[in-house]
Amino acid sequence: MGDGAIRQILAYRRIQRDGGLVAGAGIASDGRLHCGAAAARAEELKPCVSALLDEIARTFAPLDAFKLATSTGHFRILANDYATLAMLTPLAACLRQRAPGIVLGILFFDRRFEERFAAREADLVMGGRQPARLPLCAGVVHRTLPVAAARRPSAPGGDATIALDAFLAKDHVLVSSRGRVVDKPLAALGHSRRVVLTFPHFLVAPAVVARTDLVMTVPACIAHGYAKGHALRLFEPPLDVAPFDVAFAWPARSVADPAMQWMRQQFEDAAQVLRQHCPDKR
Repeated sequence: MGDGAIRQILAYRRIQRDGGLVAGAGIASDGRLHCGAAAARAEELKPCVSALLDEIARTFAPLDAFKLATSTGHFRILANDYATLAMLTPLAACLRQRAPGIVLGILFFDRRFEERFAAREADLVMGGRQPARLPLCAGVVHRTLPVAAARRPSAPGGDATIALDAFLAKDHVLVSSRGRVVDKPLAALGHSRRVVLTFPHFLVAPAVVARTDLVMTVPACIAHGYAKGHALRLFEPPLDVAPFDVAFAWPARSVADPAMQWMRQQFEDAAQVLRQHCPDKR
């Protein structure tokens, strides 16, 4: 329900607070309003109710009411760097082809995104899997396995795998804003690695690894995108590391919004394009 509808509800509540309808007013069997006295309050309420009904009708309108070719809608998306790197290119391509008037605003990811939704400062959030406790609608659109990467001259061996001892003998780059996804399974095996450089995002890490003897472990769809340009050798980590998800979530109030329904479908279509280059591991 939009801001207009909320304003109408607040107006209705103010009328109730100030005394409500005139005593004796009611609804007759034919559905018409009848009053025992002049219903000034009812007349005041009439435009509020009319606007509210219009808002409800728009909410439950069919999807084709969202005019793609002429829409200039603005969608604000909170996103972390991994989801942006993985999804934005296919998503932007879909939007430019289908609805070139659409405006996207990519905002810094905020873990308090439910508060941003409540304040109507964002329409969607895109990142990792969201906690099930949140009263939001969410879906995972892509899942990829991690791969390790090193510059070609220093990559251990010419195979696609590496022994755990050799992996631990290297110094590592950590790219993380949510925790050490490699260190947890290592700790379960009684091992640890030496992290000598930490980044909060993926953008610079491939270039650094390409010019040093460091190793990084990142989502496959990012590693494959950077491997050729930075002359990186990719190999499978020698332990089980949790996959990387791209998930998106939206507030429950927008479930029936035709524009948001359409945008969620664009996420699904963009993920399908991504799967052609980076297979989904769900």
